[in-house]
Amino acid sequence: MKALFTAALIALASPAMAEGWYFEASLEGGAEFWTFTNATGDVSPRRLMGDEIWIIRSDEVNGLGPDGACTFENCAVKVMLGGRFPVARERVQITFSNGEALDFEARGGEVLFDNHSTAGMGATALFVENIRAAEWVEVGFGGRAHRFSLAGSAKALDAIRAYLR
Repeated sequence: MKALFTAALIALASPAMAEGWYFEASLEGGAEFWTFTNATGDVSPRRLMGDEIWIIRSDEVNGLGPDGACTFENCAVKVMLGGRFPVARERVQITFSNGEALDFEARGGEVLFDNHSTAGMGATALFVENIRAAEWVEVGFGGRAHRFSLAGSAKALDAIRAYLR
């Protein structure tokens, strides 16, 4: 029985593809959920340093919304272009196909913004809401820009629902 349970957990934690976007759950030492996409369609982008968007949610800090959405203190967004994250004070421009946009100076490091602080709450909420609503998002910093298709992003974000039951 223990072997069946372990096999089920491994299957659940495997990446699930959603039209170019992926969902993965780590059940080791608590639950953390990643929704991500990359330019190559590789199902293991954590080993790839390219053009990527990551939305990371943890249910350890605070509760998730009823639909598995980011809520206060549980979500971070990472964006990598050309294998690098924006450095501190580097200008970041984010434009969605529906006209929503963000333009700000990066704080530097892996995390572009998160809602663990008051300063990042609005940007994180806007970003995650528009990942669902728009057809594409273009992100630019450091002289590079990349347009990511958002086809399948809502399905990948919704994949967390199974873990909320």
